[in-house]
This record gives sequence, C-alpha cells and structure tokens, in this order.
Amino acid sequence: MATLRERRRAETRREIGERAAELFERQGFAATTVEEIAEAAGISLRTFYRHCPVKEEALTPLLIQGVFDLAGELARQPEDEPLAVAARAAILRSAAHHDDAFWRRVVPVVLAEPALRASWLSAGRQAQETLIPLVADRLGCAETALRARVTAGLLINVATTVVEHWAGTDAATPLDAVVAEAFEAAAAFGTD
Repeated sequence: MATLRERRRAETRREIGERAAELFERQGFAATTVEEIAEAAGISLRTFYRHCPVKEEALTPLLIQGVFDLAGELARQPEDEPLAVAARAAILRSAAHHDDAFWRRVVPVVLAEPALRASWLSAGRQAQETLIPLVADRLGCAETALRARVTAGLLINVATTVVEHWAGTDAATPLDAVVAEAFEAAAAFGTD
C-alpha cells in the first residue's frame, strides 16, 4: 500500500497532468508555459520541476496511469480465460477508469505535438514492459521468451491504437465496438 507521501506525490502529478492537458488543448503546447501549468495546478514552479523536469513530461503521469490500470485489470481477469478474451476485457475495464471526454480532448493534442507524442510512445513501451510478466504467466512461458514479449507488444499496440482511433471518432462511437474491431483486425493478421 502506498504511503501518504506517495499518494500526495501521485495526486500532485495527476493535477499537473490534468491542468497541462487543459492548457495544451486551449492554447496549444508551444504557447503554454511551465509557469502557467504550475499556477493552474496550484503549485510552485519548484514543485512543478520536482515532478516534471521538462514541460513535455507534464502529461506523463496521466499516460502512465493508463498503463497501470490496464496491467491491473489484466491481472484481475480469471486465469482460465483465454488471453485474447482477458485482454479485451482488461482494455474495456481500464478505459472505464477514465473520463471519456477527457481522453477525446487530450489524445488529439498528444498526437499533434511531436514532444507529447514521444511521451505517449514512451508510455506505450513502459506498458509493454509492465505487461510482459502478466502475459508470460498466462502463456506459461518465461518472461524472456519472444512469445511473451511479442504478445505484450501486440496487446499494448492494440490498446493504444484503439484509444487513438476512438478519440478521433464522434462521441456516439462506443469504445467496445472499436475494441472488437481491433481484435478482429489483429486476429486476421495471422490468417492472411
């Protein structure tokens, strides 16, 4: 269990990320200053830099939280469930931890700005590393096995591609429909 200090640090990072996302969306990444983010988050500039060495990392806590949510949900799926079924459920359940409107606003901003996109890609790589032990356990192989590493990479790429695609659709498009389509596309890859 996280200590009070760890929970406060996580809350401060989340607040920085949320305020930065709002500012980036409203006035653009380049036009937003670190000072504005710190002020919006209700913290000092020194506190901002303690949590984020550069402006480009302001959204990282939000992106990384999605990683932990996905890994946590995958770990909670029944062990006897096929990996594809467990992964699909984990993606949907981890998405339920987040506000749809927020992600529909933030993802296009992240994808449009190269520095933020790099953070998004880095979070995806961290997600892959986080998922490898869970995937290896479900597949009954070593964490170093190529099968575990490739499968974890496929899973995180499906998840991030789903979020990117879904965020660009109209609000009426249900996430579960996009997830289903993505898993169909991934399954078809091996049959061509």
